[in-house]
Amino acid sequence: MNIVIAILLAGATSSLYAVSTSLQALEARREPASEALRASLLKRLVRRPLWLAGAAAGVVAWPLQAVALALASVAIVQPALGLGLIVLLVLGVRLLHERVGVREIGGAVLIAGAIAVIGWAAPAHTAGFTRGGKVTVVVALGIAASAPYMLRALGRAGGLGTSICAGFGWATVGLATALIDEGIAHRHWVVAVAWGVGLAAASWSSLLAEMTALQTWPATRSIPVVFGIEMVLPAALLPLLTHTRPGHVVSFGAALAVACAGAAVLGSSRAVARAAAPLTEP
Repeated sequence: MNIVIAILLAGATSSLYAVSTSLQALEARREPASEALRASLLKRLVRRPLWLAGAAAGVVAWPLQAVALALASVAIVQPALGLGLIVLLVLGVRLLHERVGVREIGGAVLIAGAIAVIGWAAPAHTAGFTRGGKVTVVVALGIAASAPYMLRALGRAGGLGTSICAGFGWATVGLATALIDEGIAHRHWVVAVAWGVGLAAASWSSLLAEMTALQTWPATRSIPVVFGIEMVLPAALLPLLTHTRPGHVVSFGAALAVACAGAAVLGSSRAVARAAAPLTEP
């Protein structure tokens, strides 16, 4: 039962994140390209009520993700975030009257089917991070926090680089959230706060990268990259970072691949892209 609740919470989390992205993208697209990957971009955006409404949706989403990760393993919760793409498809059809074709139906079926298999094949709970796993997450948080500024210094503020940067950042946020849950469960409050600080830094940079990606690239190209990395990377790395081992390795790996394919197919849909970022022309 906990796994089902965790998957439903992950779906609600992803839906709120999708609403957050939609509202924030509306404002980000209005900012000049010269603000790409600069902290001033977010400073300008925080003055806009619509962007703040999107940020509020993201703030509400994170505790739901934390609860989901407390109920089930990262290997289940992170792929289940792909359910948000299905919600975006419904929004695109209901609110924007976009047409649903074979690709959209196929992508939704792939994601839903993959999540069902992952719920069966993946371990029910994260069995604790190893020392090496924690060090790896610390390094990943550092990379996620600094990556947008490194891209700017290298003159690589294009859509692909910033989309990969955002996806990697949100993936590390998921891992850090699991570590916060672990710290709270063991009443290691200082450790939990420390992970929270790292999570906040990575979230800021991931948001900056995502806003830049939606400035410079069509949502049909950015969304599949961001969602695909965020869904698959933490689950794929879990056996290397923790004492957790999937009970059905082949089925788990195949389901992850299918979930990623579903995200690529559905995320590139015009209906999903317009629901996520209405000012982005597919």
